[in-house]
Amino acid sequence: MITRKNLNDRQRRLLGLLTTSFERQPTLDKTTGAVFYPQLRADVVAAGATEGDFECLTEHLIGLIVEHTGSLLTSDAKKAQLDLISSHFAFRNFGVRVEASVLVAVDFADPPTTH
Repeated sequence: MITRKNLNDRQRRLLGLLTTSFERQPTLDKTTGAVFYPQLRADVVAAGATEGDFECLTEHLIGLIVEHTGSLLTSDAKKAQLDLISSHFAFRNFGVRVEASVLVAVDFADPPTTH
């Protein structure tokens, strides 16, 4: 899991940008998420994110969905958002483990191979 002490200043700044953008979203559903996540990815790339940053950024974004949406999103709606994060932000598959509404682990699939 992400710990602030393991992050450099650039990563802390990117997480701040991601968090602020997320918190400014009035609602997240399949339609708004499909627009929001690609734009968020473009914004963090424009702010200096590299491919190597996306596991950390994705893990943080998953945590925001799992831990901070509370009763605003149903379990099915949270799953839909995680699917959108996978396909529209991370461009990777992942699995999550949640216990008592707390994100415990994120397991990323291997990144796609480029030839």
